[in-house]
Amino acid sequence: MKRKLWLLVFLGPVVYSAWVFWLSSQGLLPEVLATHWGASGKADGFAAVSEHLVWSNIALLLASAMLAVSALLPRIHPTMRRLLLGVTLYFAIFIYGLMTYVIAAQIGLTDASSVQLGLEILWFVLPVLLLTPMMLSMPKVSLSDRLRIQLWGITFLGLEYQEIERLNASEVKPLQFGGLGIRFAKGKVAFIPSKGPAIEITTKAGEVILVRSNQVENLIAAITPKI
Repeated sequence: MKRKLWLLVFLGPVVYSAWVFWLSSQGLLPEVLATHWGASGKADGFAAVSEHLVWSNIALLLASAMLAVSALLPRIHPTMRRLLLGVTLYFAIFIYGLMTYVIAAQIGLTDASSVQLGLEILWFVLPVLLLTPMMLSMPKVSLSDRLRIQLWGITFLGLEYQEIERLNASEVKPLQFGGLGIRFAKGKVAFIPSKGPAIEITTKAGEVILVRSNQVENLIAAITPKI
């Protein structure tokens, strides 16, 4: 399974490179490609086909690898694995779609400076613009029939109280997890919009979940009788 997954990681960039090389060999692409566009949508950065492929393949490999790693990470709650797969799948589709769109827009042209991107590019970035503020908001721990971790009222992770092994007060720092938002590092899942106190939830399956909160002691006191 792991071997097949890593083969797929490299398959995407290989197919993309073969497609671009074929278009170039058939004279269907400009010798110098447009690779960057300003706010007006007009091309303002250019590169040779070979140079474009170097940087695009790095991006494609990164996107594919993130998707593969999210499927292979151990000890992550099933709900979080589905979330992680969804996020990394979107990122992979975003990168592959954007690269494909950029090349497709230049097929048949001899001068890449005439390529202008329109509002259709917003379809690629709109989800990012919507998700970023959500991921950076303070999570809410809702206690009802089960424990729910929510952002903007949407449940991102749900736990049965019987799944919880223990609770601890902790301190989270963005540097520990490579940044802010929903993070996966060192075998832990962290909801970390800012530095500060957090409740650390360890499940009986060995999963560790950190949730940034300003009411850690109150949450521990409320959850403990339920487990």
